[in-house]
Amino acid sequence: MKKRFQNFKLTGPSFNGWMKLLLIGLIFSICTTILLQFAMYFQTWGRFDQTNDIGQAFQAAFRFMERPQAYFSVLVGLILFIFIIVLINHLFIGIATYWVLVIVAFIAEYMKMKARNEPILYSDLSEVTAVGGLTQMVDKTLLFGAIVTILVLIVIVVGLETWVRKKRTSRFAESVHGMMFQKMGERLLVLCASVVLLGSPFLASADSNRALLEHFGYQWQSVNTGDDTMVNGPVMTFVSNIATVIMREPAGYSAKSMAKLDQKYEKYAAEINKTRTNNLAGQTVITLLSESLTDPNKVDALKYTGTDVYKNINQIKKNAVMSGTMLSSGYGGGTANIEYMTLAGFPLNTYAPEMVVPYTQLVPFADKVPTLPGLFDKREVIHPYVGTFYNRRDAYKKMAIQKFYTTDGQKYKYPASYAGTLGDSGYTADKNSYRYLLKKIAKSSNKDSQFLQLMTMQNHMPYNPGEYGKNNYKVISPTLSDTAREQIETYITGVHYTDVATKNLIAKLDRLQRPVTLIFYGDHWPGVFTFVDPNKQQERSHETDYFIYQNKAAQEQSKQNLNKHERAYASPSDFPALALQATNSKVSPLFALQTKIVKELPAFANYQRNRFVDNNGHQLSTKDLTKQQKMLLHDLKLVQYDLSSGNHYLKNDFIK
Repeated sequence: MKKRFQNFKLTGPSFNGWMKLLLIGLIFSICTTILLQFAMYFQTWGRFDQTNDIGQAFQAAFRFMERPQAYFSVLVGLILFIFIIVLINHLFIGIATYWVLVIVAFIAEYMKMKARNEPILYSDLSEVTAVGGLTQMVDKTLLFGAIVTILVLIVIVVGLETWVRKKRTSRFAESVHGMMFQKMGERLLVLCASVVLLGSPFLASADSNRALLEHFGYQWQSVNTGDDTMVNGPVMTFVSNIATVIMREPAGYSAKSMAKLDQKYEKYAAEINKTRTNNLAGQTVITLLSESLTDPNKVDALKYTGTDVYKNINQIKKNAVMSGTMLSSGYGGGTANIEYMTLAGFPLNTYAPEMVVPYTQLVPFADKVPTLPGLFDKREVIHPYVGTFYNRRDAYKKMAIQKFYTTDGQKYKYPASYAGTLGDSGYTADKNSYRYLLKKIAKSSNKDSQFLQLMTMQNHMPYNPGEYGKNNYKVISPTLSDTAREQIETYITGVHYTDVATKNLIAKLDRLQRPVTLIFYGDHWPGVFTFVDPNKQQERSHETDYFIYQNKAAQEQSKQNLNKHERAYASPSDFPALALQATNSKVSPLFALQTKIVKELPAFANYQRNRFVDNNGHQLSTKDLTKQQKMLLHDLKLVQYDLSSGNHYLKNDFIK
């Protein structure tokens, strides 16, 4: 046995070979850190050192290298480089693989920052299955440049690998050969060590990861992940968001306290139901998420020539049974998060800061996911685009959705006959998705209750200049580059088409005999208004419009006069309770709690934690709430925690 161990030798790189390999990796990881930070700074948002001047952006990226946070990014890059080289054990193929990953990361970081001023987060990795849809949203010039760069890399690698094999006795070839592992022993050891180092953040708790990062000077920016990555770098921000904390346990959480809450809201539901006469039978309720829709007339400093692009929607708001301003958690993106709130009735504001995408971090692991659609007999979602984003297909199954129609659907495919676009746009026109929505209503049974959700795509980024052909809208202020001005003009034109299509939709709903209640809202601002700082103008840039419209049949069935300004400012999480109120429908204890929230709490400002907005548009903090309001907020947190990550003490009847 002793002789066998004496004959076993770990033959790896020589000391000089190791030093050369580490030096190459160090140089590459430094370059990677600078490049990724450049993607953060070469932006027009105006946060920290962001600029559209290439030279200044690179200077800011080099200055970032003086910060201790940069050391962490360099270390991660070095470990990743070593892992790839040792795994492949071919120097030039390994180098090419490393740089392909860096190029992909750079494009992803740059495009997401450009669209939303947010870096890539761990939850975004669920989007890799939607690569076909994602590439349509990437700047074509940048994508082409990346493809050319990768192809050049491949050609160079093939040439170098071929040359080294032919010239094995040359000094250069021997030097390359000296950096590689000749036997498996030490190679496996290094591989295991690098896997442990790279993989440990994925297994550790959020608090453990935070403690590790703080050794490298991590300064958590709790309000905005974009700010976090400007201060700490995209690698640190990514690691800080790996471990999911859905919600931290509220004070006083126990089986006893939840039993009391159960009784409290069962009693409150009974009080509400004394005056509610409906149970949704024979009715259709629609949530219509209008992609990136906001009123251009309310964008500070923006002036344009042409007719009012929002006149029809503003008129519909006046005729609606309820309307106002919605407080969005997103800017330039985050659609699925807003959508989750409208279905589940829980604000993002009260979850843990690490829980950024409920569809990927919460829904798959929650014991129960009670939602508004779960109250209906028929439950369908329509999305005239690919359905792989945000884990929607799997999430919907747990959220009581029966059918999900998408352009890439197999069992439930969005029909091509309703997918027509406007001009050269790559997205289905709103007027056509509205046609399909009306078809679904027409096919409904007279007795069954029906829930429909439509998520439009017409006004999704990018806003390519001239994509609608002749443009009747011209931006006259502020002064912008030609590209930025033309993109805004494209967006405004798209809003005009949405405005006209929505007017026609309402007219057709009015002619239906079936009671229909429509909850219409813009999910977030587009990222096209680059002259607006969404942090300095946080309130305005997170405000979109909403209305709840009922056709004559629905109004006659509900038999109530609603105060249309009751929720002048609303959180998306208010919509389930407002829908049940509009339809005069009976509620479970859960929806009784949500109804009480709507009636007694100001709206959650989901773009900032512990912030609210009252009916007059005034900002409030938690400390400004009354004692009764604070108790109600605590009730919500207890219920939200119990249903999401707690011990599920609440009885099944609470959510039925």
